Amino acid sequence: MIRALTRCRQTFAAAALAAILGSLGGCAAVHQQLGMALLPVETEIELGQRLATEVVEQNRLLDDDEIQRYVAGLAAPLIEASQRDRTGIEYPVTVLDDARQVNAFALPGGPIFVYTGLLLLAENEAEVAGVLAHEIGHIVARHSANRLATQMGVSVLASIALGEQPGELAQLAANLVGGSTMAAFSREDEREADKYGVAYTVEAGYDPRGLATFFGKLMELEGDRQVTVFEGLMASHPATAERIQVLEKRIARVGDPGGRVEAERYQQMRSKLWRLSRASLQE
Repeated sequence: MIRALTRCRQTFAAAALAAILGSLGGCAAVHQQLGMALLPVETEIELGQRLATEVVEQNRLLDDDEIQRYVAGLAAPLIEASQRDRTGIEYPVTVLDDARQVNAFALPGGPIFVYTGLLLLAENEAEVAGVLAHEIGHIVARHSANRLATQMGVSVLASIALGEQPGELAQLAANLVGGSTMAAFSREDEREADKYGVAYTVEAGYDPRGLATFFGKLMELEGDRQVTVFEGLMASHPATAERIQVLEKRIARVGDPGGRVEAERYQQMRSKLWRLSRASLQE
């Protein structure tokens, strides 16, 4: 009887996840079709590559290959899951060294950056995987590319992508990193990226509740008025109580997906990162 109930539960969760994935596929197709009318995919990818180069120039990379590979490894199964919704996109993941910045962002065309401050705040792999899956969702749905094309115009972005406006490139990179109004996503965009975050973490075998618990941490920081610590992420990805509730309801509809949390392995990495961060803060 117990086995039968377990099978039914698993079947229900799989069906719920399939329904979510099906609806996402339709949403992604609409956004991508509209987006390509605004900004060709080739221009989006070239723009993202140039912006990524500029971000690296404006920030300090974490000088630890092991942690760089570790974080990229967390993203790998999420990226694989995303290929169903958008193919032909690469997602290089880079860790930036700033313990004061609790931030992560994705550039048009796929490059993803994570600050060490976010890794130090998270407590397990599931939380980081949830954030990464959310950022991947923004790229799948072309949120940043579509928003920039609407705000700046296709011709301006095309010239930046071709390297014809280095000053504009540097300013745009700074705006995207700093979570300016230009970088801020709409509530609809954030909710759609949350949907992808749930779907991709479940498919990759992670506990999707990690994204909700991490947002809860941001809410606690907001309550403590520690604004300077996380202003970048909160400016472009506001973690409101209502948004967390919607996310938790979405997870509940999947049933009990379970999934990996990997707290022990993560704590080993974070201990090393703490040592590196203390050293860099003393420089």
